[in-house]
Amino acid sequence: MHDAGLWAVVPVKPLARAKQRLAPLLDASERAALAQVMLRDVLDALAGHPHLGGMLVVSGDPTAQAMARAAGATVLDDSPACGLVPALRRAARALSDAGRDGMLIVPADLPGLARDDLALLAQAHGRRRGARGATLVAASHDGGTNALACSPPDALPLCYGPDSFRRHVRTARAIGLDPLLLSLPRLARDVDRPADLRAFMALSGAAQTHTYAWLQSSGVAWRLHRAARLPGPSRASATP
Repeated sequence: MHDAGLWAVVPVKPLARAKQRLAPLLDASERAALAQVMLRDVLDALAGHPHLGGMLVVSGDPTAQAMARAAGATVLDDSPACGLVPALRRAARALSDAGRDGMLIVPADLPGLARDDLALLAQAHGRRRGARGATLVAASHDGGTNALACSPPDALPLCYGPDSFRRHVRTARAIGLDPLLLSLPRLARDVDRPADLRAFMALSGAAQTHTYAWLQSSGVAWRLHRAARLPGPSRASATP
């Protein structure tokens, strides 16, 4: 493993404020617990990966910071008021100043993240070693960006927010980076909605994750199953 290589960057918002869109299914303590186990799965997938030079967790959350250090990650302290893009710009500058070759931004809510997918992405991106480049994986449903590798770390202006995948692609092409676009279904599946949790549980290998175990032990898996089986309104009762 070459410490100057591609470094994984994981931004983590305060765990107590995570996953607000799951509020119809999970209460605040459950959402925080889910965010924590998903982060644990992401760190497990990244830790010691032979195609990564290291990992950097950007967070101001004390629990997330402790988890990151336990997994062998470097921690970049972050103010919750900073915002995602400024925080990631700081990470890119820190990696660039440290002489790292590139960065791979991975969300903290990818419990299905597989080491094989990381290897495929890093190898594809690494074929451009020694040149400026960007490699992108789209989110499965909302136009977001679920993985972004760029070399050097500050090569690509970051465009996170609505429709970020299209905007990242357009920005990369505008500055001559010719982005590589990969289709990796497990990397594309982040968790924002109850439907995402059901899709995650159906993934090959999901049962081996901390997230799957928590969904089962907490009773959330049963709630998901029950909600999926509830009938919708009949046509006869629908408003004309």
